[in-house]
Amino acid sequence: MTLDRQYIFNCKIALGIPTTVINKSQTLCAITMSNYVCIFSMESGVLISEFHDDVYIPIEFITLKNGFEGLIIKSGSDKKYRLIDPYQLFDTIETNESIDDKNVITQLNRKVSIRNNNVCITDITGLDENLVQQTKTSFYTLSTFIFIQKMLKDIIKEVIKDVPKSEIEIKDGTRVVLESNHIIKIEHNGVTSVYKTNSYILSLNLLYNQYLVQIDTSGIRILNDFGKPTLSCRYYWYNDEWNEKFENSLNNKNDIKFINDYIPFIKKVLANEFNDSKSSIPCSRFFVSRKQIDTFRYDFKGIINDTLALSKFGSEILNIAINDRNDDIVQHILDQTFESIKNNHNYMASLPFVSLNLPKLCNCPDFLIKFITRTSFLLSPACNAIKRSTNTSLYSHLSIRIKKPSLGNDYFKSISSFFKSLIQNLRIQEEVQTISFIVPFPQICVYQNHKNHKTENKHTKSSRGIKHNDDETENNQDTKEEKDHKTENNHSTKNGPNNIWNEFLYKQKSVLFCNIDSNHFYNWWNFAAIIDYKWKTFGWIYYYLIWMFYTIFYIFYALASTLDHNFISNFYRGLLFIISILLGFIHLYFEFQQCLWKTKEYFNDLWNLFDVGAYLLPIIVSIYWLINKSQLLWLIAISLILLSFKFLLFFRVFKSFGIYFAIIIGVAKKVFPFLVVLFFIVLGYSHAFFIILRSTEVNDDNDPRNLATKYYLANSNEITNNTITLVQPPDSNTNLFNWFPTSLLAVYKLITGDSGSLSPWTYRENHTMSILLITFTFFTVIYLMNLFIGLLNLAIDDYNNEEEFLLQKAKIIVEIELFYMLSSQKYNKNWFPDWIYYDIPVTEVRKLINAINNNKTEFDYFPFISKELKELVAINDEIREENSKENKTKNEIKEELKQMKKILNDMIKSLNIDKDKIKEDNNGVIEKINS
Repeated sequence: MTLDRQYIFNCKIALGIPTTVINKSQTLCAITMSNYVCIFSMESGVLISEFHDDVYIPIEFITLKNGFEGLIIKSGSDKKYRLIDPYQLFDTIETNESIDDKNVITQLNRKVSIRNNNVCITDITGLDENLVQQTKTSFYTLSTFIFIQKMLKDIIKEVIKDVPKSEIEIKDGTRVVLESNHIIKIEHNGVTSVYKTNSYILSLNLLYNQYLVQIDTSGIRILNDFGKPTLSCRYYWYNDEWNEKFENSLNNKNDIKFINDYIPFIKKVLANEFNDSKSSIPCSRFFVSRKQIDTFRYDFKGIINDTLALSKFGSEILNIAINDRNDDIVQHILDQTFESIKNNHNYMASLPFVSLNLPKLCNCPDFLIKFITRTSFLLSPACNAIKRSTNTSLYSHLSIRIKKPSLGNDYFKSISSFFKSLIQNLRIQEEVQTISFIVPFPQICVYQNHKNHKTENKHTKSSRGIKHNDDETENNQDTKEEKDHKTENNHSTKNGPNNIWNEFLYKQKSVLFCNIDSNHFYNWWNFAAIIDYKWKTFGWIYYYLIWMFYTIFYIFYALASTLDHNFISNFYRGLLFIISILLGFIHLYFEFQQCLWKTKEYFNDLWNLFDVGAYLLPIIVSIYWLINKSQLLWLIAISLILLSFKFLLFFRVFKSFGIYFAIIIGVAKKVFPFLVVLFFIVLGYSHAFFIILRSTEVNDDNDPRNLATKYYLANSNEITNNTITLVQPPDSNTNLFNWFPTSLLAVYKLITGDSGSLSPWTYRENHTMSILLITFTFFTVIYLMNLFIGLLNLAIDDYNNEEEFLLQKAKIIVEIELFYMLSSQKYNKNWFPDWIYYDIPVTEVRKLINAINNNKTEFDYFPFISKELKELVAINDEIREENSKENKTKNEIKEELKQMKKILNDMIKSLNIDKDKIKEDNNGVIEKINS
């Protein structure tokens, strides 16, 4: 059994085993939970609706002749049977049919009963199908699908010869007339309205006596609001081929021969989007081409308020809206999500719509920042009390875990449990109070299959293709975005399925860290929970295995390249080099896979260059020795340095080391532009010193032989003998400015404070050199170097935080998932669940909420704090008001006592009463009041 969703219900009454009913097409599931009925979509796993009017028991889903699918429920109070629309539970229809516990209701709208020892099968009567139709407001149902499917089949029955004239009467007296293939007339209350379109109308019919279905050469529309000046288009659908065919037909819109070319295309639509295996019409599109000229009023917000449409296509609706750049639809979906969170009404069903589109929402950064910030900490639905835990920091977990029996792993489990119990016994146990939260990004870690990627790319291509034709100024930009998106998806699918989390991690840090409070009261809890969960479940196992194989590779290569021939024979040295080559190529293969996945990001990461060098250079050295039986010492030295650095990098998964590694690489990236400026300054001065201090002629002043150190003989009286001179032989270091590369080295040594390269020249006789030295040391050594130190301090503050370490660790886990994990393991629900929960100490939560209430935090949008969460951490506005009133009352009493004391002192002065005794009495009263 595979569980795709998890829901938590607060059942107050236990009724035994819940009754479960599934419809014929296996798209809906009704379950009794305590005193109410819950209906789920088995296609998306979303909780569609809950029925709370009475204690009801679901009996069976039935389908009427008109295609309407309803649920028969039995009331627990009056024992009557009712028919309800699964998507509109407020509309119930009582059945006049005699149904009792001795009858069986089938999904084909039949009743099986026993009469006079005979089995009787009869149709269920007493259901007014017209009444059922009138109560429906959603057209994303099976009956609507069958209705439109029949219209499409009628179109392809015969060749289109002329305008399909028709006249439709509606019950309220409205009359719809299709006057020509481009004109619709509607007569309502004596007023005639004319609606024109430049598309050829292929079919027109009435749905549920309230909607007008129009199929034309541009797509399928569902219209209503017949009494208004303009018809409202509630639904508009087309696919890529349909849109392309419509644009090609604009010049031949009245050509019957060209119109008949639609018949083979409609057959394709019937075979794909409207085949018999479907149960609903496709999701509406939200973009109307400017080439589509009509008089309709397009209202697409109705689809968001449609419970059925949102349950079936919630994620797809948001995806299409983002691709079509319809900000109103995106904003409306987010507002509905925030409203459901605020009212605590089935918000767990709407969160997946947003989380599955997180990478694409990065194109709308303000919407994404608002969503991430507002949902920074959502209380777990299962958390109704504070619990005690031995985990003193953030601890991630699954609320419910399904364990599969595995006999073969019992031995390893017993060993693992032994070590865990040993560690727990040795560790000092400390219990703290914690609160459970839920990560508001469901399915963000779930791997999507290739089919989903292709469907997503198809919608993206369709929406962008329409925009190319509408706005030429955006053509190049959109084409580039489409190519980048396509290339990224191709790289991901080469290595198997990908998930939202892996794509989202490589977005801009301004989006990733958008909900981080600058005062660090809130520290990335939701993302830290995901990383913590992944690391605990599978990350550490793979990481330590990779580390072990690298250590073997490192040791074998170091022994083969370092040990003298007296300690190891050539045979064993060659064997060690061969093993090093094999292990090196294995590691290099995974690096190559990473490079193919995200090429730009790969080369932008400095650690990856260390990895390639650490694997590639030992392979080259090993192959060179196997061929020539000799070693390149300089290459061995560099390779060993890189191997040591790479080994050191394995410690970055530990927080104490990882923060420093994040600082090292982060600061290097931050100050890189400054280093570029410094390099060109050094380059300029190196060139200048090279020009004035190089030797251009033999035996000139800059000739190394003239700059070499000379020694003269002297007697005891310090009288020099100039006839005998000892000269130190010059070398390449005598005049470093005689060759440009060494001139660069000499200027670099000046930065470090070593001016020995200029010692052969005197400053009095070389004025230009002296000026260059003064300007270089002041501007570079004094000014720029101190400025560089200041920049380093600022950069260290930016990267000295836990978020950078967690992001670094998260990317390591991404590499493990994509390149080391088997494809079958990526669908393990225990490793990649839909929902992740985490516990936080109450003190941390209370500190954060107090900081928010006292305006000590800085968020772009304030996070939502539920009333239940405030009550759990004992932060309640009413308690706060009572405390403030109590403090106010105490202050008023103190002021009154002061005034009374003053009056008493005046009376004492006038009556000459013992002051000390009254003072003692007053102090006693004050102490009692204060206590």
